[in-house]
Amino acid sequence: MAIAADGMQKDVLKLKAVSQNLANAITPGYKKQLLVTQAFALQMEQGLAAAPSSPVSSSFVIDPAAGTLRPTGNPHDIAIEGDAYLELATPEGLRYTRQGGLRVDAQGRLVGSQGLPVLGMGGEIVLAGEDFRVDANGEVWQRGAVAGRLKLVRFENPGALEPAGGGMYAQGAARTLDVAGTARVRIAHQENSNVNSAQEMVALTETVRHFEALAKVIQGYDDNLEKTIRKLGEF
Repeated sequence: MAIAADGMQKDVLKLKAVSQNLANAITPGYKKQLLVTQAFALQMEQGLAAAPSSPVSSSFVIDPAAGTLRPTGNPHDIAIEGDAYLELATPEGLRYTRQGGLRVDAQGRLVGSQGLPVLGMGGEIVLAGEDFRVDANGEVWQRGAVAGRLKLVRFENPGALEPAGGGMYAQGAARTLDVAGTARVRIAHQENSNVNSAQEMVALTETVRHFEALAKVIQGYDDNLEKTIRKLGEF
C-alpha cells in the first residue's frame, strides 16, 4: 500500500508539472517542467538501512531545449540562438529569461517583456529614446554608436534553473559558464515555448488514469483489511 501511496504522490506532482506546461504553452521562451525521480542506485548509496517503504524522492527540473523561432516583424523583439539567457535585474536578485521583447522605460533603461532592466556587460543599458537596434552579436546601437552589449549567460546545467514566474528563472543550483559560447541574437523574432501541447494532454490523461488505478488498489486493500478485522471480531 505504501508503494501505491508513493505512486499517487508522484502522480500529483506530475499533474502539477503538466498543468504548468499547458498553462504556458504559448508563453514566449517558456521551458517545460519535468518531474525526475532519484535513481534507485543513488538511494542505495545514501543508505542501505532505509525502510523499504521510504518514498523515492522526486524533484522538478526544466527542459532547456530551445523552442521554435517565430518572426514578429518588430525590430525590438529578439530571440537567442544557442543556449544562453538574458540577465535581468529584479528586486529579488538576478533572474534569467529567453523572452526578448525589448523596450525603453521611463528612466531610459533597456527593459524586457517583464518591464525589468536587461543587463549588459557593464550593468544597466541606458538609452536616449526608443530609437535603438540590436545586432546579431548582442550589441545595442543608438545614433551610430554602441550603447552597450547584452549579457548572454550560459549554464553548465540549465535544467537546474528554477522557475520564477513571468518567463523568468532563478539560478538555483545551476552553475554559470565562463565560456562565452556561440550564442547569437536573432532580430525581429521571438522564441516559442518548447511545450508540445498534444504530448502534454496525453501525459495528463495517462497520469490521471494511473492515479485512479492506484486509488483502487488502496481502496481494495482497505476493504480486505476491514473484512479481516470483522472476521476476527466474530471469534
